[in-house]
Amino acid sequence: MTSARSSVGVPFGVRKHAAARLPARSAASGQRAPRNRRQTLLKVLVCVVALVVAAVPTLFLNTIYGYLPVLVVGFSMAFSAACLWILKRSLAYTEEFGLASCRRGSNFDFEVRIKNRSPLVFPKVEPWFAVSSLFEADDTLSSAVITLAPREERDFSFSVRFDHIGTYSAGLRRIVITDLLGLFSTTLENTKRCRISVEPKMYALDRPYLLDKTPSDSERMIVPTVTDTSEYIGVREYVWGDPIKTIHWKLSARAENYLTKQFEGYGTVGVTIVLDFFSPSYDSETLMSVFDCIVETALSVGNYAYENGMEYAFVYTARTGEKRKYQGHFTGFAELVDDMPGVSAEKGGRTGIELLREEGTARYAHGNIVYCTANVTEELAGVVSELKARKKNPMVFAVTPETLKDKQREDFLRPLRLLSNTGVTWIALADASELGKELR
Repeated sequence: MTSARSSVGVPFGVRKHAAARLPARSAASGQRAPRNRRQTLLKVLVCVVALVVAAVPTLFLNTIYGYLPVLVVGFSMAFSAACLWILKRSLAYTEEFGLASCRRGSNFDFEVRIKNRSPLVFPKVEPWFAVSSLFEADDTLSSAVITLAPREERDFSFSVRFDHIGTYSAGLRRIVITDLLGLFSTTLENTKRCRISVEPKMYALDRPYLLDKTPSDSERMIVPTVTDTSEYIGVREYVWGDPIKTIHWKLSARAENYLTKQFEGYGTVGVTIVLDFFSPSYDSETLMSVFDCIVETALSVGNYAYENGMEYAFVYTARTGEKRKYQGHFTGFAELVDDMPGVSAEKGGRTGIELLREEGTARYAHGNIVYCTANVTEELAGVVSELKARKKNPMVFAVTPETLKDKQREDFLRPLRLLSNTGVTWIALADASELGKELR
């Protein structure tokens, strides 16, 4: 028998935490298990009822003819189960895809080929395609129901759009095969799905005050910094956030205010970029957009520093709750993004404010401190003001989701507006694309 071959396109649109543009036959993985259990119980009940009904003639005819219905039903079930066993071992599938990485907002193309290697007909084959999120849960599922003639091949091609950065697994999830009578089914699980790294975008900082002010300020950053050494070169008025152990108690007792020891500084020309992954409570889609904006803004600032020959470092709290400080050549950032915890409304590990204060008062601190956050508070404004008083050049990128409208957005940014008179630069962004032209 000659081989038949056909192609089937499967529209498969996906967003990070919400299904979008799925075909009619779609389901969430959390709903699939209860439905399958109900279907299995129903099939068992149908089989029992069929056997009982077939056994009724034996009560009236104690001959071979009385047992014939039971034998026919039993034989049909056994034959159907045997055919299913053969079909399961005759089905082959392969997956084809391009490079295992793409840019955020782009499409990734897949092709799955399913082949019937037996002379039997597959009455019902149901391939399921899935995209898993960062949390390794099936984010979206899509299926198609087909039949396969003897030796027939089917090609399924579909394109997945990835709107958020991170690492995903996608492709063929499972194939469900049903027997001739529709009473039994078996599942072939595909455990070797494609892993796709969705890379962040970077943008040029084309605003004049960013391009001109940052380098000129960083050249003047060799200033006194608070450290833990025993020798000091003078005293100054205590600023909230200074370590208690640096207070000069004897002089403070004779003065009206607390005085703190001032130590020799080791400021350097460079940029420290602190990422804060704590956010107000939003829906999951908005939280992922906030994460994209924070990461892409930070990487864009780092790229700007790299292109201008400045030192730079990324500081954040990792998934494990530990502080991370990334310094190195500006190349790939897949591992860096995977180490980040994702934006959450629940605090865990060290807070962004703690990291900001620590980096701003470190002995070999960079002169420029950039803070990327979606959590704007009066405490943040106070810490930034202190850094400015220490002759640092702090800059705040505040992520304001599009869901914040008018009065809500105004209230959200109010703490930062108090910084306008101090000369601190702060920028409100809904998306990192507002920084400037996309690079690469």
